[in-house]
Amino acid sequence: MLIIFQLLASFVLTVLFGIKIGVDFSVIGVLSVLGIFIVNFIIVFIVIFILYVIFIYTTEKASKTNKIKHYLINSLGEYIFVMMFRVKMIVTGKENLPKDNNFVIYMNHIEYTDPIYVKIVYHKYPVAYVAKEPLFKTVLIKNVLRSIGCVSITKDADRSAMKSIIESINIVKSGQPMGIFPEGKRTYSNALIEFKPGAFKLAMKANADISPVCLYNMHGLLKKYRLRTHKIYIHILPIIPYKEYQGMDSQSLAEQVKTLINDQLIEYKKRIPEN
Repeated sequence: MLIIFQLLASFVLTVLFGIKIGVDFSVIGVLSVLGIFIVNFIIVFIVIFILYVIFIYTTEKASKTNKIKHYLINSLGEYIFVMMFRVKMIVTGKENLPKDNNFVIYMNHIEYTDPIYVKIVYHKYPVAYVAKEPLFKTVLIKNVLRSIGCVSITKDADRSAMKSIIESINIVKSGQPMGIFPEGKRTYSNALIEFKPGAFKLAMKANADISPVCLYNMHGLLKKYRLRTHKIYIHILPIIPYKEYQGMDSQSLAEQVKTLINDQLIEYKKRIPEN
């Protein structure tokens, strides 16, 4: 949507400017029009970005589940990380998307852009994340995270981390779904590492369903000098209702979800070359 607006706005501005200066149809004239269009394209992008920054700062304390806020943030994410990064998202398992907001997303973690693409897939839901503390110290990123209800967590299993999990549990109970990466760090590969059982306390204590997601080939999109469109693969696995895992311990639940995601990774590797 944003790219269409940018193209149309740039085209209109170019036409108006061309009429004003009286551009002819010579080679130089055509090149001039092309140059004007590129300049207008860049100007429109800057204006869009500034408007988004203003929107993020002015709505940071507004409702964390506001549909318009999440829609606009998803649109910006899709505009930059899909259109501008030249990424093709291949999403399967959409029939497994949750029926309500009482769920927690658990997924493998490959690249720092993972949550952006997953949020685009779950665009109908006001998804927030349990995110690492350093992200909340970065200008603008911290405002976006706070604006949509993300919770900061330290890498250490201390009282601060427990407080963050309790806050996240209350958020899910209030009707806002959360996403968390149970590996606790990025792998930069299609291989899984240990799933931390403590991450599953979030869904267990909130009496929430679990929506497992498998990510594949997410890391190649940041290669330098990449010319081709990069394909990333996201598979939404069937929901694990709370009633089905109620009574399980967090270790067993972590192993179950890890197995489901790993099985899907194996299926991907059979059909699709790894980056």
